[in-house]
Amino acid sequence: MTIVSDVLNHKGRTIVSILPSETLENAARLLTERRIGAVVVLDRRGKLAGILSERDIVRAIADRGNAALAIRVEDMMTKEVSTCQPTDSVKEIMKMMTLRRHRHVPVVDSGGELVGVVSIGDAVKARLEEQASEVAVLRDLALPHI
Repeated sequence: MTIVSDVLNHKGRTIVSILPSETLENAARLLTERRIGAVVVLDRRGKLAGILSERDIVRAIADRGNAALAIRVEDMMTKEVSTCQPTDSVKEIMKMMTLRRHRHVPVVDSGGELVGVVSIGDAVKARLEEQASEVAVLRDLALPHI
């Protein structure tokens, strides 16, 4: 069974973050430069304050037009963030992401420290690799032994 720490070990533990006081324009630029779909919002002490996704920015632009780019991140971010732990199974994280319609989940350790972010793409890739491995084992077991 693949767990979240396996995913982080494979993809890396880089955390892209932004301050709540930054503008949506700066956030959009960061998302574009890093080619990611969400950014973790950390307060000045480095603690998780929220998460801002592409959807949040699009929603703001749809509501307010170009003026949305000057809005502060803290005004559009999701403040109640669903998180997971490195020991959680990828299968369970996928279930949670699907039910809550989250595409990015911050990973926190047992002490509450942010250690990474898992995307739905990361989770799907891990599950596909896990299933391919299971199929290979079953195929080997099904071969006649000489």
